[in-house]
This record gives sequence, structure tokens and C-alpha cells, in this order.
Amino acid sequence: MLGKLLKHEWKAVWKVPMLLIGILMIMAMVAGFTFVLPVWDSEWVGLPLSGVMLIMLFYFTIIAVSIGITIYFAVRYYKNMFTDEGYLTHTLPVSARQLLLNKVITMSAWNLIAIVAVGLSLLLFGGITLWALMPKDSSFAREVIESFAEAIEGWPEALSSPYMKGFTGFCISLLLMVLSGSFSGTMMIVGSINLGQMVRKHRILGSIGAYFAINAVIQMFNMMVMMPVMFGVENSVSRWEGDMSPFPMFTRFYMIMTVITLAAAVGLYFMSEYLLRRQLELE
Repeated sequence: MLGKLLKHEWKAVWKVPMLLIGILMIMAMVAGFTFVLPVWDSEWVGLPLSGVMLIMLFYFTIIAVSIGITIYFAVRYYKNMFTDEGYLTHTLPVSARQLLLNKVITMSAWNLIAIVAVGLSLLLFGGITLWALMPKDSSFAREVIESFAEAIEGWPEALSSPYMKGFTGFCISLLLMVLSGSFSGTMMIVGSINLGQMVRKHRILGSIGAYFAINAVIQMFNMMVMMPVMFGVENSVSRWEGDMSPFPMFTRFYMIMTVITLAAAVGLYFMSEYLLRRQLELE
């Protein structure tokens, strides 16, 4: 039954986030192609300024799309679970756990897609900018391609150097932090909305207040745990030799952050499931 819920939920929600991601990609191309136009050599200050404004607009689009996707799923969760639509939702022949997992999996997946989309938009902007600024001489393009090929061929040898020690673990820890961040971001939204329903007459304000309270508690705990690690990193850097790799330090840092955010997300999940089972009260 959970599979059917996920299929229906995905079909119902994909249009809005994909529209926002499409706008982001268009803005990345527009911002990149400003370097193709001869506006930067213009004597009139308005043309270079308009190019800068387009690039700034791309930056703000990244922020707006990320926030917009989060708000869209937060509002949808609230409406589906606690407003008039909730009466229909909670009459479905499924458990509270399945309803919650359906929302959490979908929201976490789209959080991850949004992160990937932001990265792709930056690569798109950077690629178009590089193409626009590089000399049109074919020999230069050939040299760039040959340099990339040499770098790829020499990558195994570079990994064996002392400076690159622990690079693979660093990449794995970074990937785990991104994955846990997608889940924890979802659970902060879901958990705060579920907690906000305890404030019967001001549910939306209660949800917003719960979100900031949860975030403050997690950040405080994060700082308490990370301060000793930061001091350890600082002592290591002070003793750093030229051939020492920095990647093990960052790996430890990211792994601790992953454990903290994942533990908070799991706690928020079980709290949300309990509230849906025992404390559910619709508007």
C-alpha cells in the first residue's frame, strides 16, 4: 500500500518543483550567456550593470527555488494532514506510519533533487561562462581538452600521494552528510508542523515557532559536540606538515555532523508518528 501512496503522491506533486527547477536552469543559462554579449565593453555603465543584475538574479533564484520547494511541501503536508483534506486522508485504509512515510520519502527525495539541481545549475552557469570567455582559437580548446585528459589519466597516481590520503573517505562522508541533510531538513518541517498542531488556536504560528525552536536546539547541541572537534582540528593544523593530508580531518567533521543531524531526524520522525497516532486533532 505504501508503494501506491508514493506513486499517487509523486504524480500529484512533481509539477510545481519541476517548474521551479526549470526556471532555475533557464536563469543559469541567461546569466551565463551575459558573458557572450558585448555589454561588458560598453562605455555606458547601464549595460555592464544590467549584466551584473542578471547574475545576481540567478543567485537569488537559487535561494528562491530552494525555499519555494520547501514551502510548497510544508503547505501541502499541513493541508493534507490537518485541514479539511485531512478528514479524507485519515479515512484511507492505511496506517499513520504509512501516511507519514509517504510524505517523508517524497519530501526527502525532492530535497535531494533540489540540491542536485542547484549543483547542475552552477555547473551550467560555469560551463557557459567558461565557453564564452575562452579564446575562440581552436588550439586553445585542444589544449584544454588535453589537460583534462591528462588530469583524468593521472588521477590514480594523484590519489596515492600523501596529500590525497583519505580523499575517498572524505567524498563518502560528504555524500552521507548531503543525504542525511535531505532527510533531516524534511523532518524539521514535518516535526514542527506536527508540534504546531498542539497549539489549537494558532496552529500555523505554533508550527513556525516549533521550527525555530527545533532548529535552535539542534544548533546548540551541534555546537556543544563540535567544539571539542574544532579544537582538535585547530591543534592538528598547528602541527600540520607540508605532506599531511587535510581530508581525514574534514571526514571526521562531516561524519559527526551526519550522526547529529540523523539522530535528530530519527527522533523527530518517531515523535511525529506518535503525535499522528495519539494526538491527532483536525481543524
